[in-house]
Amino acid sequence: KDNEENVDSETLEVKWDSLTMKIYDGDRLIRTLKQKAPKESGIQKWMWPSLNEKGPDRPTRKIRKSTREPSGTKVKPGKYKLVLHFGDKTSEKMLTVKSDPRLNIPENAINEVYNASKVLETLTQITSDAVKQLAESKQIVDKYQSELKKLDKEKYKDAIKSCKDITKSIDALLDMYLGKVDKRQGITRNSEMTISRRINLANGYVKSRQNGLTTTETTLINHAEKAVKDGIEKTNTFFNEDWKSFRNNIEKLNISIFKDIKTFKLN
Repeated sequence: KDNEENVDSETLEVKWDSLTMKIYDGDRLIRTLKQKAPKESGIQKWMWPSLNEKGPDRPTRKIRKSTREPSGTKVKPGKYKLVLHFGDKTSEKMLTVKSDPRLNIPENAINEVYNASKVLETLTQITSDAVKQLAESKQIVDKYQSELKKLDKEKYKDAIKSCKDITKSIDALLDMYLGKVDKRQGITRNSEMTISRRINLANGYVKSRQNGLTTTETTLINHAEKAVKDGIEKTNTFFNEDWKSFRNNIEKLNISIFKDIKTFKLN
């Protein structure tokens, strides 16, 4: 019981070393910003970067944990609730976001651009999820291949070859999403029309249209959607067929990373 009380007291300990700002559109949490608590009291300034909502993860070959929330599309004009959290204290404030009065942007154009941006965010997130799973799978293959080589290169040569083959398949899929790794030095340009590039191209055009979408943006979004759909179909086929077969064959080896132990004697 004493131990339980200690755990509870630790769990309920209030920390005062950071600030969290949560921004709501109605009941929908759209952004979470964090920073360290200031060392000095007084008036402090906090920026809401570019008035953006939380965005999707970006696809990358590197497996990494990000502590910063990605930014997404710019919010529409309207009222937003800001809730500041500090320790066990909260403070609320309403904030009104307005359009630039010099531009006179019609409401339907604002909604078109916003909605299209959210569609592209969905495409970016599913692309990121697929790329992450591929990168994690490649990391698993690398570990197995390295271990098989250490155990017995000759005995496991077929399994080592299968590791190399499945790695090539994963790399081909990653190239489809992100483009081939460019090892050239200096300023270079890659003209590959990858899935990520199609999304980014559509996104750039959409965000530049202050007066609403044109047929150009609609076409680019359709191309991006088709590219993502084709990409995830190929990815799903790979995992349901090639990867499943590879995994089953590796698991049949029943290898262990434990080494044989010796019994030590002092004569």
